[in-house]
Amino acid sequence: MTRKEIVYETLKRISKDISFEDIEKGFFGFEAMEISDLTKIERANVSRELNNLVKEEKVIKILGRPVYFVDKEILEEITKKKFDEKCVFESFEELGTILNEEKYNEKDKDNDKIGQDPFKKIIGAKGSLELSIKQAKAAILYPPRGLHTLITGPTGVGKTTFAELMYKYALLNGRIKKNAELVIFNCSEYAENPQLILSQLFGHMKGAFTGADKDKAGLIEKADGGIILLDEIHRLSPEGQEMLFLLMDKNKYRRLGETESFRKANVLIIGATTEDIGSTLLRTFLRRIPVVIKLPSLYKRPITERFELIVQFFKDEVGNVKVPIKVYKNVMEALLLYDCQGNIGQLKADIQLLCARGFLEFKTFNKEEIEIDTPLLPDYIYSGLLDIERRRNEIIHLMRFSIEDFYLFTDYDKEKIVSIDNYKISDNLYREITEKYNDYLKNGYSLKEINEIISCEIERYLKNLLKKSNTEKGFPEKEELFKIVSPRIYNAAVMAVDAAEKKLNKKFNDNMVIGLTLHFGALIERLSEGKLNYSEEINQIVLNNPEEFKVARLMMKIVEEELGLSIPLEEVGFLTMFLTALSQGNNSNKRIGCIVLSHGNSTATSMAAVVNELLGTNFCKAVDMPLDARVQDVLEKTTQMVKAVDEGKGVILLVDMGSLTAFSEIITQKTGIETYSIEMVSTPLVLEVVRKCMLPEMTLKKLTKELDIICPYIGRNVIDNMVEELNTEELVIVTVCITGQGSAIKIANLVENNLPTIKDKKIELVPLNMNEVNDGIDKLKENSKKILAIVGSMNPKVEIPFISVDEIVLGKGLEKLNNIIFEEEFNRDNVKSHNYFSEEKIFVEDEENMYIEMLERVLVFLNPIKTYTIIKATFDYIVNKENIPIDDCLKVSYVVHCSCMIERIFLEESLYYKEIDILIEKEVELYNTIKKAMEIIEQSFSIYVPDTEIGYIIDLFNTHKYGMTQIG
Repeated sequence: MTRKEIVYETLKRISKDISFEDIEKGFFGFEAMEISDLTKIERANVSRELNNLVKEEKVIKILGRPVYFVDKEILEEITKKKFDEKCVFESFEELGTILNEEKYNEKDKDNDKIGQDPFKKIIGAKGSLELSIKQAKAAILYPPRGLHTLITGPTGVGKTTFAELMYKYALLNGRIKKNAELVIFNCSEYAENPQLILSQLFGHMKGAFTGADKDKAGLIEKADGGIILLDEIHRLSPEGQEMLFLLMDKNKYRRLGETESFRKANVLIIGATTEDIGSTLLRTFLRRIPVVIKLPSLYKRPITERFELIVQFFKDEVGNVKVPIKVYKNVMEALLLYDCQGNIGQLKADIQLLCARGFLEFKTFNKEEIEIDTPLLPDYIYSGLLDIERRRNEIIHLMRFSIEDFYLFTDYDKEKIVSIDNYKISDNLYREITEKYNDYLKNGYSLKEINEIISCEIERYLKNLLKKSNTEKGFPEKEELFKIVSPRIYNAAVMAVDAAEKKLNKKFNDNMVIGLTLHFGALIERLSEGKLNYSEEINQIVLNNPEEFKVARLMMKIVEEELGLSIPLEEVGFLTMFLTALSQGNNSNKRIGCIVLSHGNSTATSMAAVVNELLGTNFCKAVDMPLDARVQDVLEKTTQMVKAVDEGKGVILLVDMGSLTAFSEIITQKTGIETYSIEMVSTPLVLEVVRKCMLPEMTLKKLTKELDIICPYIGRNVIDNMVEELNTEELVIVTVCITGQGSAIKIANLVENNLPTIKDKKIELVPLNMNEVNDGIDKLKENSKKILAIVGSMNPKVEIPFISVDEIVLGKGLEKLNNIIFEEEFNRDNVKSHNYFSEEKIFVEDEENMYIEMLERVLVFLNPIKTYTIIKATFDYIVNKENIPIDDCLKVSYVVHCSCMIERIFLEESLYYKEIDILIEKEVELYNTIKKAMEIIEQSFSIYVPDTEIGYIIDLFNTHKYGMTQIG
């Protein structure tokens, strides 16, 4: 193929993708550069060949900057129009005008035809509204006089306009007379006065009620032969619904106060509501309305329809303002993706708001056209761009024919495509803006002042419009972060981090995006004020981290392009440092916790609330200390909050005075969390501290160093005494057992019954399941409990003194536990306490009696003598069979475990053992020996010992075998 043939075939191929809808939106062709990219032929050569094809009348050429080309044959096929010898047009406008002239002529002819379908003009007629339109047509055409209909859907979807289209369809198809009316009545306007609403609908006779001084016809009479739309029909009272029954069933009704005769009216009723009809309307009423049409909300409609709506609304504004409107692609993307809670109505109102703002700039700067760019977007609309990544393919496909980075809507876009909405904007709005602008200018206001004043009035105007149109939520609230930084900055940070993730092949925490957003926000302020200061360390970091430096340069380029800024090169060094810190896995993505503590009922809470509102966060926490509160209670509350807010970088306490100054040291001792106190707290101080705490590179050490300079710590002389006064803890002894909390309770009873010191010193005994011992100990510490010792069947291996059950039974353990208690007492009182513990040995000389006595305290319903005899026989069998040395600790553990096991099996509460099959396979010989021994227990107590219980016995012997510390 020749070069010209390649160029021509490529143009024909891409021209086939054009549709008539694309042409209606203003797309007519392709640039030479685009064809150059596809063919890999130099642009100059492509341009030369295209111009040759124009001369041959094969290609249409549209002049301008840039020049566009399209295949002539395909364009003629799409538009159904012959271009003859004219293949060059001065502009899109010229070509568009020629195409529209023929279209308008055809439209005028069609309008003369009876039966013209008004629904064809509606956006979504062949899409999301197709079923709704079919239902509407069926309701209108159903013989003999149509079917009463309900239209449902949320505010702003256009129920009223849809009813108007049904009325037009009925007119054009001869279902109602040409002079028949569409009467619209909003039931909510009279909802609080049922008598008045009935009077409005049905009319009344003179004297029917107080104030009825003459006969009056109602809306039913006015709508006779036509249609009545009852908007917000759910506000119609049950009495009002019942009065419509006779009219709907027999075309009869009476005026209010009329008793002798009936009146006749042939009226088709259409109701509209946002509510659930099943719960707001009478069933008998609903039975008389057979057709229910549900209109979809905007977010349920295809994005292509939303695009059409946006385009049409901008065309509408061109008709209102009589000035071309240029809308940049980013604006179109934001309008396509933002959360438009008020549906189509709000979408139109938001576009009107943008055009009004753009019109103000058009007047101020004497522009040739209204420009709608991202700076005009409210943040809640701009936030739609944050969702673009998720829907990028849809957006690209939707805008694939737009060569420029903007859409230009001009005066030739005159066709009104009917769209569904209830929102009406004053035709005089732009005239009012012009008049006010001129008035303020005459009165000596600056351009900046004029813009601010009129912008506020525009905002107020549109908000009132939304309120009148029943948009429930109005303008959506801005995201919390966007109160201190623009969504535009956040979007730039997201794009920069996304690029960094791809280049460094790693995933960063969301906090990095937030951190960079805040940093860029502060950077913009510093740039505007000329306040830039960079550390000398940055140069060294850049040299030592070349990979991060390359990525940082890419990130900075993205930020510059997105924000339209020129950023100093040193800032690249900062980003390098940021990336390096993250690569090394430090805590730069975490924050220092911040708590305000102050005397008074709400002083701390008020300061924290002010700072959180100013910074748009809930990061700052507060603890109030009423004057009648116990210091110990406030300390406990603060301790819990410190643990909740700590992210691994410590917590700073901002306190006012007194005992609160001692909290930091005490809490650090209790929790191990690094804390620091700053006194003389004030709102400005809290604001500065919270701002610094939110910086990802900030550390507690660096923060306290900076704060000590501006508010040196005072009052340290009172802390030592306060620490001693406050640092008192309740004493606890924990009991644990591998077989569950029930057994741990029995061990606790054993300890309490044999050691009177427990009750004397009010020491709490806390039984815990071995599986939950660590969490239980942590919880006790959180509640300011000091754990003196752990007594149990197996050592949980924590840094707390452990005493095994066998030591308790044999006597030595009680002595050890007693010494621990009195050592704690001595440390607290600094005096030697009286030794309540008898030096006599607790254990009984006779071993059998000792075990039986122990089991009497442990067992609930088994006979201790029988139980011990049987369990001892199994123990002897196992140790002899496996040649295990007999040990008192092992025997006590075994006896306690097996006795508790038997009672558990009776109660059907056998223990679960994870991966028991693996353990049995590993310890098959020991398992067979224990299994054989368990037959003695099974026969004696008529029970079955499951393998899961045997698993714990295997562990018991293995623990002893391998020399691990344990109870027996």
